[in-house]
Amino acid sequence: MEILIKAAQMILILSIIVVLHEGGHYAAAKLFKTKVERFFLFFDVKFALWKKKIGETVYGIGWLPLGGYVKIAGMIDESMDTEQMKQPAQPWEFRSKPAWQRLIIMLAGIIVNLVLAMIIFSAISFFRGESYVNVNKLTQGIVVDSAQLAMGMKAGDVPIGVNGVHYQKLNDISKRALIDGGELHVKRGSEEVKLPITEDVLVSMLEQKGMFFWPNVPIRVDTVFSIAQEKGIRKGDQILSLNGKPINGWSSVTETIAASANQTLTFELDRNGENKIIEIPVPAEAKIGIGPGFDLSSVTDTQEFGLAESIVRGIKLTFATVTDQVQSFGVLWKLKGKATKYVSGPIGIANQLPPTWDWGFFWSFTALLSAWLAFVNLLPIPGLDGGHAMFTLYEMITGHKPGDKFMEVMQIIGFIFLVGLMVFIFGNDIVNLIYN
Repeated sequence: MEILIKAAQMILILSIIVVLHEGGHYAAAKLFKTKVERFFLFFDVKFALWKKKIGETVYGIGWLPLGGYVKIAGMIDESMDTEQMKQPAQPWEFRSKPAWQRLIIMLAGIIVNLVLAMIIFSAISFFRGESYVNVNKLTQGIVVDSAQLAMGMKAGDVPIGVNGVHYQKLNDISKRALIDGGELHVKRGSEEVKLPITEDVLVSMLEQKGMFFWPNVPIRVDTVFSIAQEKGIRKGDQILSLNGKPINGWSSVTETIAASANQTLTFELDRNGENKIIEIPVPAEAKIGIGPGFDLSSVTDTQEFGLAESIVRGIKLTFATVTDQVQSFGVLWKLKGKATKYVSGPIGIANQLPPTWDWGFFWSFTALLSAWLAFVNLLPIPGLDGGHAMFTLYEMITGHKPGDKFMEVMQIIGFIFLVGLMVFIFGNDIVNLIYN
């Protein structure tokens, strides 16, 4: 069921983003009286799940959910329809339009994706505000496990800044530490201590997927099934210790369970103030059927925004999202082989979605992917919108239009590059699923 929910979320997110992106190209083409021959959600390789011709355009849904496309008459695109280009240019074709109109048609999808991200981020800001963990409320510090200890942190430490800059939001510290590296500033009692952010620390941050700095709050069971449910663990139980050893963070729980295959594991629980001892026989696959729940209310603040503030914040978040993603790739490049498994494609992204439907997360994720898709499509790579825009700008600047043969060759090169990149990303996703 979890897989179906994740898949449904991913397909719906892609559908929204792709339809609006391609709709941007479609609307701009229609604005300039350019014929659009096909409008497809997803790719219809060999066959389509559904298609229907309305007016001059065939609308349809393909079976391969990796994007979508509009086929504009008189344009050299991924369809490689060279026969059409051999015929005399018609006034309704893309190639007959002025360069500035062709540029707008090419960039319209990117603009729509950026506007979509801005609208969603603005709406979330207005209706939900921003909830964040306030480092000034971390009286018990953060969870300190083996990775944090290796960095030099101690129980009770509170991260307060990176490279001399102090932050109030724990998420800002996590982001800047990962992207910038350098030194982490922590409050230890009445002192401020600086700890180096090494490559090994960066790898640990990537491994823990945003939970490297996690508030030290009580850990409760949120989901329970299988053996754990049969043996009496209940939702809301607070885990105090495992085999008599106090636990320190959810990673301690998962590590202990993983190390206890074919053994009996003793849980000490607090259930509404009552102490409970439950023994769980851990099977060979080292999975007993529990999931974590964290009550962060005591360390969380919420900032509310007015309408104007929300719009400004929505615009800023859109461009900050793109900037952060680009900088994150800089981290992956710096770590080289150590970080390959953290590059996610569609499978990896879908796997990050929550196992239950969460509309707040859904719309935030949609805005993030929409902004990221806009950036990727803007790259000056033949086959992408940015590649077409680059050649159109060249024409506008020099007054010379690239020849059809040249454009065909560039399209083939871009296609080969993008297919190779896709094969790498999907292969990496599959390897990560198998070995991680």
